[in-house]
Amino acid sequence: MGYKLTSLLDLPFEEKVSLYIFSIGDGLWEGGLQDLVNKNFDNIAREIGHDAIIVGGLSFSFHGEVVRNYLGVYHKELKNQLPALLITDAHPNNLNDESLRLLIPLSKIKTNYVTIDRFFSDLALFVKGESNVFLTNIKDKCQNINSINDFVILQPNIIGFGVNINNIIIKLTEWWNRNKKNKRS
Repeated sequence: MGYKLTSLLDLPFEEKVSLYIFSIGDGLWEGGLQDLVNKNFDNIAREIGHDAIIVGGLSFSFHGEVVRNYLGVYHKELKNQLPALLITDAHPNNLNDESLRLLIPLSKIKTNYVTIDRFFSDLALFVKGESNVFLTNIKDKCQNINSINDFVILQPNIIGFGVNINNIIIKLTEWWNRNKKNKRS
């Protein structure tokens, strides 16, 4: 599913949705990858199916609202990483210290994937419980992280930009296992 919103308050709560993908940073970087995401927004929404929602903003203020709510005190330091995708397991109303927060700058997707289409395909298959290639790629990228500029991962309860790779892998693996189990039921 996909939504284009002017405020996080407008994001409906869907019981069956367990993953949210926010496209943030529109207007900060024109052309290129951001345009590709915008042009393919409907296709991405269709591909990820009903267990996830991709959310884009209709106003510049929406992006700031998402960044402040999900990234909190880190939002000012992350401006240079935008545009990006923020992947989380929490609706804005249910956000807590344990919520997953994975920020992937679109420029890093281009660097770390053969094509952006391949990235979105892997992400969609992961969300639908059909393939864990996305998780495997995240694990591989995490093992090779040298700095915040290589890949941006935010975790609950971290200070500064310290990366807790194990937490992100554990959270994504737990999500994958829960999703697979629910698909079989």
